[in-house]
Amino acid sequence: MAAVVLKDLAAHRGTVRGVLIRFVKDETLADDLVQEALLRATRAASGMRAEASPVTWLTAIALNVARDHFRAAKRQPPSTSLDLAEDLPAPDRPETGILQAEMSGCILGHVTRLPERQRDAVLLHHFAGCDHREIAAVLAVSEGNARIILHRGLATLRASLGAECVLDFGDDIPCERR
Repeated sequence: MAAVVLKDLAAHRGTVRGVLIRFVKDETLADDLVQEALLRATRAASGMRAEASPVTWLTAIALNVARDHFRAAKRQPPSTSLDLAEDLPAPDRPETGILQAEMSGCILGHVTRLPERQRDAVLLHHFAGCDHREIAAVLAVSEGNARIILHRGLATLRASLGAECVLDFGDDIPCERR
């Protein structure tokens, strides 16, 4: 059984990589996380339930790997190196890329404060492009429950952003803290 599971996991590598690229916005990091997810899945292959879909099982492991990565990054002191500026996009107006990156980071910070299931549903839907059925499979809930979890997550996110941020997409600076 383990050999069949491992073969199935390798077949879903591209799908999981796509989910992680949308989630972390960095292809190199996504490749590293896919490797770690495959390694963890290989170690846990004997524990996979027979009724579980290999792709949803592997996606859940990959999202846990990504969460672990970001938790570990949070614990490290912030970097002040100017070398990081090379990673920023270079649009016509450089400050636009910086503002967009800052706003994305701010919104992602609000997303990470959501309860775990709501956070997973929001990330799967908006970053990975998963529909309600796929979210339900990853969260191991019914499709109706996945809709409710996603709705509550988005409502909580809106309230959090509304309480702490002033969003104005017609302005040069679309997001300011209150």
